[in-house]
Amino acid sequence: MRDLKSLVPAIVLGVMGNSVIYLIPLLIGGMVGDRGFTEQQSGWLASIDLGGYALATALTALVVDRLSWRYLALFGVAIIALANVATTFAHPFSTFAGVRFVSGIGCGILAALASITLSRTADPERSFGVLFAVSLLFGTAGLWGLPSLLELYGLNGAYWLLAGLAVLVGIVAARLPDRIAPAPAAAAGGGASPILVALVLVSVLLFWAEQNAVYAYVERIGNAAGLEPQFIGFALGLANLTGFAGAALVAWLGSRAGRLLPLAVVTVLQLVCLATLSGQVTSVAYLLGLGLLSMAWNVVNPFQLGVLAGVDSTGKSLALAATVTGVGLAAGPAAGAAGIAYGGYGAILWMAGALAVLSLVLLLPPLAGIARHARAR
Repeated sequence: MRDLKSLVPAIVLGVMGNSVIYLIPLLIGGMVGDRGFTEQQSGWLASIDLGGYALATALTALVVDRLSWRYLALFGVAIIALANVATTFAHPFSTFAGVRFVSGIGCGILAALASITLSRTADPERSFGVLFAVSLLFGTAGLWGLPSLLELYGLNGAYWLLAGLAVLVGIVAARLPDRIAPAPAAAAGGGASPILVALVLVSVLLFWAEQNAVYAYVERIGNAAGLEPQFIGFALGLANLTGFAGAALVAWLGSRAGRLLPLAVVTVLQLVCLATLSGQVTSVAYLLGLGLLSMAWNVVNPFQLGVLAGVDSTGKSLALAATVTGVGLAAGPAAGAAGIAYGGYGAILWMAGALAVLSLVLLLPPLAGIARHARAR
């Protein structure tokens, strides 16, 4: 019963906190088309938004056991609502950037609270699975509906919608418990290898930087190929559903095929998809490349977290995953913006391929360590 009372508010907070991640491509398109920012400026704005997200996740982890979770959640909701309203009046680049950074802080607070709450339920894997599924459904609805909203009401319409959703989330946030003690299994402790933990965390950071460097500009890639905005929105929404299929595959497969083989297979799949999205992109290539790429991405991260749990039996390093994820997400669009300056969209895709391979290579020592430990047992 305790889990049920905390699960629903945590899921809602998590979806709202991560909403900016799912809607980034079309919001960047709106920044370019509606506000007149350049593609590089829009990439920086996305990174600034996610920079606030990353900072807030780290700060929330420091104070979460000292403050009421309920009041902290309401504070985050208020920041999001007010910042999104303020965004509709912010026109100069510097003002827009400052307001989006503040909004990112609110989102980071909610995302961190959701992760911490779900990690302290009796079955964290199942709880995170529900969050992931609901988030993908929200993202799909947003990506399919946002193009029409942007067409009718411009970029301000999207931010007014986010502000209204934040108010509704505040009603649910009021039911979040003040605090939840760690589950007995998590509090039992254990050992951790700092070097192996660090390698996995860097791998996670590079993975999210790779993913968001591509994801932030995937709408622009479709636009450059002459694809219609409605088709691009449909393709992005479909990619969310194929991403859900990738996560469901992991849930079904588990570690029965080990971790290295699935990770290697989906890394190769990522490289193929990135190559498909470069050069002359047809509508079919865009749809298939983006869909399969999303599926691969949603296989990689669950396995990365499994490896992290395998090298840290205390589970404490998993709390750092949200911060590292935020840093990687923030770095991605900025890296993409730099790539455009040197070689256009092709440079982004080549860079993403290199990061995907490096992310896998960093996991090899931790995977070897887990295998040695298993044999010793």
